[in-house]
Amino acid sequence: MTESGGTNSRKVIALLAGIALCVVVVTLFALAINRFDWGVGLMLVAPLVTWLVLKMGKSLERWANGPTAAAPVDPDFPDDPGA
Repeated sequence: MTESGGTNSRKVIALLAGIALCVVVVTLFALAINRFDWGVGLMLVAPLVTWLVLKMGKSLERWANGPTAAAPVDPDFPDDPGA
């Protein structure tokens, strides 16, 4: 099965955008932890930042696959059709 050119370009754009956003978010977060006296308190926010970056990646993946792609199967609930 071949993919259209639009889907491939969306995947490339999503990959590059995801990498750029991850680098920016992680770099700024690490600099804030390092530079500010209260930055150590940001370690409590680190799991939330990680979760948000992962959610951003999943949304970029859904956008890259296009509107006709089926929703991915949740590995925790593989029998649940409504995702």
